[in-house]
Amino acid sequence: MSQRNKSKTPPAVITLSDEQLNSLADIVSNKIEAKLAEREKYVDERLAELQEENTLLRDKTDDLEQRNRLENLRIFGVNEVDNEETDLLVLDVAKKLGLYSIERSDISRSHRVGKKHDGKPRAIIVKFVSFATRQKMFLAKKKLKSSGISIREDLTSIRQDILNKARDSFENVWTQSGVIIIKEGRRFHRVSTMKKLEELMENAS
Repeated sequence: MSQRNKSKTPPAVITLSDEQLNSLADIVSNKIEAKLAEREKYVDERLAELQEENTLLRDKTDDLEQRNRLENLRIFGVNEVDNEETDLLVLDVAKKLGLYSIERSDISRSHRVGKKHDGKPRAIIVKFVSFATRQKMFLAKKKLKSSGISIREDLTSIRQDILNKARDSFENVWTQSGVIIIKEGRRFHRVSTMKKLEELMENAS
């Protein structure tokens, strides 16, 4: 037979039984599923990494913001009137605490925050020139008991959420320089991230 005739010879036809076809289909299907599972695992792992990185970045940003609020306090319950000078109102509160040494020059700035609601006075946020002056006022806040006025630290929204959640789970909770302090028996826990609080709650349950 010539080379020309050989090139025209049709290829052999392989006939497979249904069982063989099903077996081949299973092999192909299993390989596809394995590849998809591998890909899904990679995507899940990468997503978890990105979420962790985002959480770390958020916590670092929150920590910086909280540090910028160290000289701040929020004062609640002070009557609000038109054309008021909040610096003077802050000094009035200081006098109630017996802190006559605090002067207007110790205040960097102050103003009301939030929306007016049902005639309830809005909180006053005050930034002191120094952390030392701020601490004098904050540590003396117990003297305002039964006066209707209260003083709290100026927390970021994240720290406030942590504080609220901590109070839902533990009895003795307070803040110190923007850090949430939790007293559990004789142990004290310093919490500044939601992850830390959740770990503490899990260990306590």
